[in-house]
Amino acid sequence: MRDPTERFSDRVDDYLRYRPSYPGELIDLMRVEMGLRPDHTVADIGSGTGILSALLLAHGNTVIGVEPNRAMRIDYDTTVYYGQL
Repeated sequence: MRDPTERFSDRVDDYLRYRPSYPGELIDLMRVEMGLRPDHTVADIGSGTGILSALLLAHGNTVIGVEPNRAMRIDYDTTVYYGQL
Protein backbone atom coordinates (compact mmCIF):
# COMPACT_ATOMS: atom_id res chain seq x y z
CA MET A 1 0.00 0.00 0.00
CA ARG A 2 1.31 3.45 -0.95
CA ASP A 3 2.07 5.91 1.85
CA PRO A 4 -0.82 8.44 1.85
CA THR A 5 1.55 11.28 2.72
CA GLU A 6 3.12 10.79 -0.72
CA ARG A 7 -0.18 11.01 -2.61
CA PHE A 8 0.64 14.24 -4.48
CA SER A 9 4.42 13.91 -4.65
CA ASP A 10 4.46 13.37 -8.41
CA ARG A 11 1.83 16.06 -9.08
CA VAL A 12 3.09 19.18 -7.33
CA ASP A 13 3.74 21.07 -10.58
CA ASP A 14 0.24 20.29 -11.88
CA TYR A 15 -1.24 21.21 -8.52
CA LEU A 16 0.47 24.59 -8.68
CA ARG A 17 -0.52 25.19 -12.28
CA TYR A 18 -4.15 24.10 -12.19
CA ARG A 19 -5.39 24.30 -8.58
CA PRO A 20 -7.45 27.49 -8.34
CA SER A 21 -7.03 29.83 -5.42
CA TYR A 22 -9.76 30.44 -2.92
CA PRO A 23 -11.87 33.54 -3.57
CA GLY A 24 -10.88 36.57 -1.54
CA GLU A 25 -14.38 36.55 -0.05
CA LEU A 26 -13.35 33.48 1.96
CA ILE A 27 -11.50 35.72 4.41
CA ASP A 28 -14.62 37.91 4.73
CA LEU A 29 -16.71 34.81 5.44
CA MET A 30 -14.21 33.59 8.05
CA ARG A 31 -14.24 37.02 9.65
CA VAL A 32 -18.06 37.08 9.91
CA GLU A 33 -18.73 33.42 10.73
CA MET A 34 -15.68 32.60 12.86
CA GLY A 35 -14.56 35.98 14.15
CA LEU A 36 -11.22 35.79 12.33
CA ARG A 37 -9.04 38.79 13.14
CA PRO A 38 -5.57 39.68 11.83
CA ASP A 39 -4.06 39.10 15.27
CA HIS A 40 -5.10 35.41 15.27
CA THR A 41 -2.59 32.65 14.72
CA VAL A 42 -4.04 30.06 12.32
CA ALA A 43 -2.96 26.47 11.76
CA ASP A 44 -3.34 25.46 8.10
CA ILE A 45 -3.52 21.67 8.41
CA GLY A 46 -2.84 19.90 5.13
CA SER A 47 -1.52 23.19 3.80
CA GLY A 48 -0.36 21.78 0.47
CA THR A 49 1.46 24.45 -1.49
CA GLY A 50 0.12 27.25 0.70
CA ILE A 51 -2.84 28.64 -1.23
CA LEU A 52 -4.93 29.28 1.90
CA SER A 53 -1.88 30.29 3.94
CA ALA A 54 -1.09 33.06 1.44
CA LEU A 55 -4.61 34.53 1.83
CA LEU A 56 -4.34 34.40 5.61
CA LEU A 57 -0.89 35.99 5.59
CA ALA A 58 -2.20 38.79 3.36
CA HIS A 59 -4.94 39.31 5.95
CA GLY A 60 -2.26 39.80 8.61
CA ASN A 61 -2.50 36.45 10.33
CA THR A 62 0.39 34.41 11.62
CA VAL A 63 0.10 31.01 9.90
CA ILE A 64 1.53 27.66 10.91
CA GLY A 65 1.42 25.38 7.88
CA VAL A 66 1.36 21.63 8.52
CA GLU A 67 1.91 19.50 5.42
CA PRO A 68 2.92 15.81 5.67
CA ASN A 69 3.84 15.49 1.99
CA ARG A 70 7.51 16.39 1.58
CA ALA A 71 7.25 17.60 -2.03
CA MET A 72 4.29 19.84 -1.23
CA ARG A 73 5.99 21.12 1.93
CA ILE A 74 9.14 22.06 0.00
CA ASP A 75 7.04 24.06 -2.44
CA TYR A 76 5.10 25.63 0.46
CA ASP A 77 8.38 26.74 2.01
CA THR A 78 9.53 28.21 -1.29
CA THR A 79 6.32 29.99 -2.27
CA VAL A 80 4.87 31.06 1.09
CA TYR A 81 7.88 31.45 3.31
CA TYR A 82 9.86 33.31 0.68
CA GLY A 83 6.81 35.27 -0.52
CA GLN A 84 6.55 33.94 -4.06
CA LEU A 85 2.88 32.94 -4.02
